[in-house]
Amino acid sequence: MKDVIIIGGGLGGLSLSIQLQRKGMSCVLLEQKTYPFHRVCGEYISYEAWPFLTSLGVDPDQYQLPKINKLRVSSNNGDVLEKTMPQGGRGISRYFLDNLLYEIALKEGVDVRTSCKVNAVYQEITGWEVHTTSGNIKGRTVVGAFGKRSSLDKFFERNYLKKNLSNSRLKNFVGVKYHLEGDFPNDVIELHNYSGGYCGISKVENDKICMCYLSRGQNLKKVRTLKEMESAYLSKNPFLRKYLEFDRAWDKPVSIAKIDFSSKNLIESNIPMIGDAAGLIAPLCGNGMSMSLQSSVMLADLLLDYLNDNLSWDELVEHYKSEWKKTFGKRLFIGRSIQKVFGEEYSTSIMINLLKRMPKVTDKLISSTHGEIF
Repeated sequence: MKDVIIIGGGLGGLSLSIQLQRKGMSCVLLEQKTYPFHRVCGEYISYEAWPFLTSLGVDPDQYQLPKINKLRVSSNNGDVLEKTMPQGGRGISRYFLDNLLYEIALKEGVDVRTSCKVNAVYQEITGWEVHTTSGNIKGRTVVGAFGKRSSLDKFFERNYLKKNLSNSRLKNFVGVKYHLEGDFPNDVIELHNYSGGYCGISKVENDKICMCYLSRGQNLKKVRTLKEMESAYLSKNPFLRKYLEFDRAWDKPVSIAKIDFSSKNLIESNIPMIGDAAGLIAPLCGNGMSMSLQSSVMLADLLLDYLNDNLSWDELVEHYKSEWKKTFGKRLFIGRSIQKVFGEEYSTSIMINLLKRMPKVTDKLISSTHGEIF
C-alpha cells in the first residue's frame, strides 16, 4: 500500500510527489498521457515560485529562460496599456517543465505510471482504492491533481458542473495553444482582447513564442474550424492579426473545449485537490502555474503530519481550506472578476483607457496577481 496516490501528473501532482518522496513517503503518480507533451496553458511563472522550483532541481539560469517584466494589454480596437511589472517572472513551456519534473520524480523514486487512466476512486476502512486502466492501486491517502477537465469530475458529480446562471460568463470556453516563431521581445507578456475572448503571448525557452487563447464556445459554434474562428474574431485585433501570420512550430494546435472557470470544491468526496482541480485558476489571475505549485507546498506538509499521526484528517482539511483561502481567495476573486469583463468588446476598451489614467490602480491590480515568495 502506498502512502499517497496522486491522480494527475501536471505541475501540482509532480511537485507534490517529489516533496513527499524526499521526506520518506511512498508515492504513486498516475498520468493519463506520456511525457513529454504539450498542455493548453499560458507559460509564465512569476518569481515567487522560482526559489521552490530551484529547490526541486529546475534552475532557470541553466536553461536560459526569458526574463519577463513588462505587460502589454490591448482591446479589440487596438487601444493599448503598457506597464512594468514590479515582480515579473520567467517563461517556460509546460512541455519542457513537466518533463523536467517527471525526470526528477523518477530519480527520487516516485512510482510514476504514464498512459494510466483513472476510472474510479473508492474510500475503504483502511484507506483508498483507485481503479485504473493499469490495474487497481491501494493507498493511505489520495490527492486530486487532474487539471482543467477530467472524466473524474463527472465521477465525483462535482458541484461546479451544476447550472449556475450567476457564473455563466465563466463557463464554456475553448482553449487553444500554439508555439510560434517570429520577432517578439523576451521581456514582455502580452494580453490581447477580441470579441468573446482573449489571447496571451510570451516567450519561452529556445526562442519560441507561446500563444494561448481562450474563446467563448459560441464563437466556435458560429463557424466550422479554429482557423475560421481565428479569422472571424482574433484577427480583428491588430496585434493578433500580426501574430496569426507568424510561422507555427506545430502542424496542429493543442486545444481543449468546454472549460469552466467557476468555483470548485477544495475537498471533493474527502479527497483534497490541488492546482486547477482545486478551483480552476482563471488565466487573469496571472499566475496559474505558480499557484498550482504553491498549492502542492501547502498540502505536502499537512499530508506529512497526517501520515505521521500528528494531525487528524479533519484537522488537515480545515488547515488546508484556511490556508488556501488566505493565500488565493483574493487573487481568484479579482481574476474571475476581470475575466467577466475581458472579451467584451466595449467594456475592455473602456477599462484599458481608465487604467491608463490611473497608474496606481493598475499597479495594484498587477500586484494582486502575484504573491509572496514560497
